Amino acid sequence: MSGDDDGLHEFVAGRLPHLRRSAFLMCGDWELATELTLACLARVVADTRRGVVADPDVYAYAELMEACRRRNRRREHVFVASGGAEGVEAESILLLDALHKLTPRCRAVLVLRYWDGFDVDATGAMLDLDDDRIEAYEQAGLAALERLLARAEVAISQ
Repeated sequence: MSGDDDGLHEFVAGRLPHLRRSAFLMCGDWELATELTLACLARVVADTRRGVVADPDVYAYAELMEACRRRNRRREHVFVASGGAEGVEAESILLLDALHKLTPRCRAVLVLRYWDGFDVDATGAMLDLDDDRIEAYEQAGLAALERLLARAEVAISQ
């Protein structure tokens, strides 16, 4: 894709919504997600034009996950969403809130694996982790999500 401006334009247009959603899942703030995504895509374009990007997808998601990690080093992030908002289900809010209580690495692995649909190898390449570490973060993240959602369900039913 290096040197191909039409290809770069198509790549950016096609990936922008997905990358922005992933950034939102990582940081819980649509404005920050947009800012991080646009900065990430600008780096992808610049580095692709310079010829240093082998796989733009891997590069874009890796850059985005690193940018989110740098911006949000705290384990817990306050996620604010209003129940009853048009198109927002209470279960989605509970899931997003639980997701934001995970460690950043667990959250990144789950976002890349389950929301973005990447396999273990691609996720490992994006996060610079071996397959065993990806699987460990995935198992820990899923177990923590299950516990957090069970607690939320109990709290709601009382």
